[in-house]
Amino acid sequence: MTKPKSKTKSKPSSSSSTTADATQMAAETTKIRYKSPHNYVGILTKPSDNHTFDSILDILSASKYKTLITADAPIYLDTQREFWKNATLEKQGDTIAAINSSIQGKEVKISPKSISEIFKLDDLKGKTYFTKDELVKDFINRGYAEQPKRDTLQKGYFPSAPRFLFHTLLMCVSNKTTSFNEIPTKVQCLGYAILNDRNYNYSQEIFDDLVKNVDNKAFLLFPKFLSYYFEQTFVGKDADVPKQGVSFEINRLTIETF
Repeated sequence: MTKPKSKTKSKPSSSSSTTADATQMAAETTKIRYKSPHNYVGILTKPSDNHTFDSILDILSASKYKTLITADAPIYLDTQREFWKNATLEKQGDTIAAINSSIQGKEVKISPKSISEIFKLDDLKGKTYFTKDELVKDFINRGYAEQPKRDTLQKGYFPSAPRFLFHTLLMCVSNKTTSFNEIPTKVQCLGYAILNDRNYNYSQEIFDDLVKNVDNKAFLLFPKFLSYYFEQTFVGKDADVPKQGVSFEINRLTIETF
């Protein structure tokens, strides 16, 4: 008796495979995660019973980066996910000039210039970095407790006032979602600029982080910034465009949080 021939499964065509991949990618994008803690709203009001951080609160309140720290707008997760789903990069030669996307069919474009304008930073002519020697010398003068052995500094080695400054920057304006004791170079540069009234191009840093997330779509990066950006961009008859689904308020960073 001869055995029946086993049936072999046919391989999907390349076109159906491509369609399946696109469908899967779209599904994954709609589930892109919101991470907390990340991108908190900074509250710069001085408490009446604790004056430890008054000097830093005065510096932050007078800084041109104040709007970046305190910007606040309701977070609409459906809007955030649609923005990232539709986001593409616009290149000029070898340079990435902008992020183009759309929300409910309405175009939205983000560039270093538009970030600077929306958040009133006026920082495009600012430095893109400060040397390690500049940073270390200043921070040691402000009480940093050890001679740094690598580029990343530890928040815990600062006295309470500058430690609160860097805690605020890490929680409110950086791309970090963990390891908030570690201060990367770009946050050191921003803190140095704020403490010394120097011009630092942080708009470019924000843009560069957003660009990296276009391809990775790792999580809902900078939801506070984007919600505020959309609110300032879509006005008048388009004011409801970025208001999709349920909204919530992002966490507030206060001295009590610290």
